[in-house]
Amino acid sequence: MSNAIYRQSHTRVRRPVFSGVCGCRGNSAGYTLLEMLVTMLVIALLGTLVGPGFIDTINRNRQQSAVGNMFGMLSTARSEAVGQTVTVVACGSTDQATCNSNNWENGWIIFADDGSGGGTEDDFTLNGGEPLIRVGHEAGGSLTVRTRNFTINGVADAGKIAFNQDGFAESRGSIVVCDGDAAGAMALVLNLSGQARLAVDENADGFVNIDDASEVSSCP
Repeated sequence: MSNAIYRQSHTRVRRPVFSGVCGCRGNSAGYTLLEMLVTMLVIALLGTLVGPGFIDTINRNRQQSAVGNMFGMLSTARSEAVGQTVTVVACGSTDQATCNSNNWENGWIIFADDGSGGGTEDDFTLNGGEPLIRVGHEAGGSLTVRTRNFTINGVADAGKIAFNQDGFAESRGSIVVCDGDAAGAMALVLNLSGQARLAVDENADGFVNIDDASEVSSCP
């Protein structure tokens, strides 16, 4: 037998390898039973983590953020009034352009009541070309943000808070931030000197006390 014939008779035949039909891993996109069980276990664990307690924490953080935003609004309005030596007004606004709402969770604006552009100075109304100082947007979620006890020219006005050029508030009052439950309400108290503070539960009954010492017993 020649060497050529010997080599030919002993040449290995390479068989084609198929994948994807036999259920082997290869390029198949299928999952094993073990992988499916592990995935279901992970989903169940995540469901436990994202339970009522976790959601409550998220809502509480959103509420605290809203209180912080309102505190920043008051601080900005007061500092601009002193810095520009003009009356500055903050008001509820759904369009971030006009004073048109008592529901501050829908947004707010701060403007200088300086009478510029044909406006009327110190009338606590945005008119003429009086400039906007800052714009605030929606609080988000189910939060409500409402004022209590504020007045403008001695008349109750839930939609406006004003500071004069010396930084004094036009009236005392409170801003209450709720997420549906009065027992979890948070509030800011503004005094006549223009200083704001966080309301506290003065008698430890689960409800914070606002500027007139009354409790926030209902929301909004």
